Amino acid sequence: MAIDGRIYGYDGLDLADFFPSTKPHNHKNFTTLGLLFNYLCGFLIFGVLYLLSYDIHWYYYKLDRKRMNMFVYSVRFVRLIHAALATMVSIPIMLITSDFLKERFVILDMFVAFSGGYWTFDLLGRYNEHLQVYEPPGRYISKGIFKRYVKRFWLTIFHHLFLITYIYPKVLFARNDEGDFLVACILFTEFSVPFTELQWMMESTLEPHNLRYIYISMIAIATTLVSRVLIIPFLYEAVSEHMNMSMLDLVTTIAPWWHILSLSYLAYNIYQLGRNIVKVVIYLRIPYERKKKPKPGPAPTVTTTAGGKRKRLIKCDKEERVIDNDNYKED
Repeated sequence: MAIDGRIYGYDGLDLADFFPSTKPHNHKNFTTLGLLFNYLCGFLIFGVLYLLSYDIHWYYYKLDRKRMNMFVYSVRFVRLIHAALATMVSIPIMLITSDFLKERFVILDMFVAFSGGYWTFDLLGRYNEHLQVYEPPGRYISKGIFKRYVKRFWLTIFHHLFLITYIYPKVLFARNDEGDFLVACILFTEFSVPFTELQWMMESTLEPHNLRYIYISMIAIATTLVSRVLIIPFLYEAVSEHMNMSMLDLVTTIAPWWHILSLSYLAYNIYQLGRNIVKVVIYLRIPYERKKKPKPGPAPTVTTTAGGKRKRLIKCDKEERVIDNDNYKED
């Protein structure tokens, strides 16, 4: 499970030099003021990225009839950046951890507080998306608008508020300086998000039937498989190794609610992975369906001329012929 911190092939480079860890008896938690500073930095930085992304999309897609989607693109672009940062923090911690529970990483607390600012800003970004896309212009806040916003994005709002008000305070203040490896594994689930967001953007703004779309889709499927499906067996293996027991003994020892949550999460992500695979297959089949030629020999249609006499119009490959209906005989 753990690696000694060295990157294979580079004897002089140690990941632990860039991600210093501290033992519990030497570790001092960040003060509330320091965590609040990181939280505000995350809120402001992702807000600026949102505005810059909006300007970029306005510049490139100002002639597009679907320009309202710029607000959706901006929200997804900021989410892509946040997921990339979460992945960059989580992977080194997972690689260099030598103690499953006790080893602590200062950068993890910093990023968790920083990430809380992102989730708070994302609520405002989704509200702006709702205003610009789903509401008439000229109105910005009212009781009815807020109700419709909650109704449309209720699952997103619940997810973000649950993280901000319960999960992140537990991670920062109520875990007794233990479990950084598990927190890093949770952050690692964001590994597939940059590629799925790029895939969505290509489907929405570009012609998806090209090699770039195929490459991005394959990477998105592979990263989803690794970070959201295989991560569950990896966590079980890591816990069994730490507790020095077999996988069967571990399954019978852990509380049932843990297995229920793990299986539910696993089933949901397998379902989403299957949907993504089916979607890619459908997109790849569309050009093939367009190239199919209709069967030759279309059936003749009956028309009426200006004099009222019924004629039969036959469309051939190279010419059209109008034949008297009374004297027309099929071969």
